[in-house]
Amino acid sequence: MPSSTLAALLRGNPVVITGQGAFSSGGKTVGELWESALAGRSTAVAHFVGEGAERREFPGCAAPAVDVSRIELRPFRKLDRSVQMARVAADEALKQSRLLEAYPPERVGIMVGTARGPLKKLFDAANLPTDRRPPPSIVADNAFAAASGALARAFNLQGPCLTLSATCASAAIAIACAAEQLLLGKADAMLAGGSEAPLQPATFRQFDSAGVLGSHADPAQACRPFDLDRNGLVLGEGSGFLVLETEAAARKRGAVLLARLAGWAYGSGVSSRTGIEISSVVRVMQGALDAAQFAASEVDYINLHGTGTKLNDAAEGEAIAQLFGQHAAVLGCSSTKPVTGHCLGATPAVEAILCVEALKHGVIPPTANCVMQDPACRIDIQTVSARRPKTKVALSNSLGFWGHYASLLLSRAE
Repeated sequence: MPSSTLAALLRGNPVVITGQGAFSSGGKTVGELWESALAGRSTAVAHFVGEGAERREFPGCAAPAVDVSRIELRPFRKLDRSVQMARVAADEALKQSRLLEAYPPERVGIMVGTARGPLKKLFDAANLPTDRRPPPSIVADNAFAAASGALARAFNLQGPCLTLSATCASAAIAIACAAEQLLLGKADAMLAGGSEAPLQPATFRQFDSAGVLGSHADPAQACRPFDLDRNGLVLGEGSGFLVLETEAAARKRGAVLLARLAGWAYGSGVSSRTGIEISSVVRVMQGALDAAQFAASEVDYINLHGTGTKLNDAAEGEAIAQLFGQHAAVLGCSSTKPVTGHCLGATPAVEAILCVEALKHGVIPPTANCVMQDPACRIDIQTVSARRPKTKVALSNSLGFWGHYASLLLSRAE
């Protein structure tokens, strides 16, 4: 959808957030996640892969165990961990929004973003003995659509239902597509977000082979976004969901408005499988600004993609410097990935929630482990402690493999 068309639709029918839920290494709830982000508390610990001489240590950010003995979670006890985490996060978001009795089930939909899908179930299926018949449930449980399908079933959501995959931009694009369903009149409310549980031996090996995993004697220091000595990312588990409605509908039913989803854009850069194409990142950020009809100077905070890799942090910083010009020198920027790890396709939803909290509290969370900012990254990195500017507009960037890029622009709901 062109930015001009989107801007016209949003002028007449703004989209708001009325509920949010999170489950990650940063905490079991949105409140716990926000406290961890404010404290700049890295959650990475050592994970060991292999045996004997092949044994390797990798840092990773693991979410808490999901208590599948709870009555409402029993139907999820045999599903992939990513789907179980999605159930917990979605439940928090829906309870906060109080919308399930507000609309007919066929007018409430769901969009879920994931990069790797039900990963443990896929690996388990691949390793089943060939002389044994697989369990009948495996055909459904291994589907990428397991998350959206299981959540739709659990909450009786009968509107538009989809799981989409766009590498590390997956949940951002899921949120954007969900909002577009509202603007097109195909739903009255949408549950949108993502979930990912990538801490599997094969995944560690794959990312290690690509040369993008961070390392440090202290696992908690392994992810160091924009630091001069950064050397890679840290994988994390996590899930985040937002409830989206049009502002008119939300106000009519008396819902509390947490923030506006003021604009968004997504697109692709075609020059690299794993690197960042600066011009495409600039184009996507500009598209989000155009859709919201905001000037670059109105943005107060950017939650950076900021994974901690040498090349990609530098490229994102350069894209911001190019687009925001002189404003980049005072525009507060931070990466929260040391707190959550890189939750791949779910990351954009978790970071959108952190943007909502930053707007709510007027606080920019710090970038943990960024002790000495790389001078090549010409942006204002918030480092050791949180600060309190007048935060009214926040931008969240998500940049993935295969050139999948997305930006979400959020603003206060007044």
